[in-house]
Amino acid sequence: MTTVGKNLASRHAQDNDLASSTLLAVGSLSVRFPQGKQHLRAVSSVSFSMEPTESVAVVGESGSGKTTVLRAIAGLLSGQALISGSITLHGEELIGREEAQLRQLRGNQIGFIFQDPVNCFNPSMTIGAQLRRILKIHRPEVAKSNWDAEILSILGRVGIDGRGKLKNYPFEFSQGQLQRIMIAGVCLGSRPAILLADEPTTSLDVTTEAHVLELLRELRAESGMALLLVTHNLAVAAQICDRALVMYGGRVVEEASIIDLFDHPSHPYTRQLLKSLPHFPHRQGRLSPIPGELVAAIASEQGCSFRPRCAEVLGEICALQVPGLVPTGQLGQKAACHLFPAASAKGVDGGKDHGDEVSGGEESGAEGGRAEESEGACQAERKGIGEATSRRIGEATASR
Repeated sequence: MTTVGKNLASRHAQDNDLASSTLLAVGSLSVRFPQGKQHLRAVSSVSFSMEPTESVAVVGESGSGKTTVLRAIAGLLSGQALISGSITLHGEELIGREEAQLRQLRGNQIGFIFQDPVNCFNPSMTIGAQLRRILKIHRPEVAKSNWDAEILSILGRVGIDGRGKLKNYPFEFSQGQLQRIMIAGVCLGSRPAILLADEPTTSLDVTTEAHVLELLRELRAESGMALLLVTHNLAVAAQICDRALVMYGGRVVEEASIIDLFDHPSHPYTRQLLKSLPHFPHRQGRLSPIPGELVAAIASEQGCSFRPRCAEVLGEICALQVPGLVPTGQLGQKAACHLFPAASAKGVDGGKDHGDEVSGGEESGAEGGRAEESEGACQAERKGIGEATSRRIGEATASR
């Protein structure tokens, strides 16, 4: 084991009493941003948990709310964001903490790799100065005379020969080198229990991407860090993650192990997402894109957000009720779709989040009235869902 791996592993060993419990728990997380008199719903009722050393991918197209979830966990959202729900790390609540406390957590317990390494470094400071600042804030036990030796050791671990380069500025490095230096910065922190990675390979060529993924895999194996990875690339998720959360319209629409996600996709969005992937060797005919586009969600809108693009719409129930995330019958797999009758029973009444605000008593009463009127129609549609579920899922999976 390398020096870096031994240091990080020894730090994690001090927390053995925490290793047996849930590391990260996100409960009913909702994030909204004001826009005029309305609120844009970026994230709605997202819930999941992670165990120590686990790696989880958050996948979905742009605008699904993936990065917002990561930034909410790290406390990096703007002051305008309206956040509700719960985020706990080692059982301690993060929402509502002071910025000074969050800053310490971001260096000691939470590591963050940003999508664009070029714009994440201060262009007016040398790389050495920026990495020394991390040691000064988060590793006060390291003597100042040993800072450069520690930095060079970490840089060597990520494949960067730092000798003579600590006086260089960010623009003197390639994107791939800066991404590795950013990972080195995470390792310089005291003891990151979880690494939040926001599209860490998006701007890299395939060779550098492979090196970065291998580096993340090795660091996790040596140090025991958990990994929460945001990515558009399902192939990247399959290489490095144990489990996946599929997001659409600010909600988690499917949760499954990586193997089950590819072998038994349950949600129509996941199936269409996989069907749209190119195949090698190339199949004859055109690709199968998902029709339509993702649009910004208003906090008060009703129904399933994927309904306008879904090829398996059941009818009025999809327009009136948000499906809950329920077990699909596959071990550990969940989906938020009315194809599964339990999702209708667990759905959010009237399609509204508990954290959403409705201004005006008349509007609130009207929403309640519409919800009551829709219940009868929904009950009739639910009767046929159970029989149709296995047949429709089977047909869709076979066509993929």
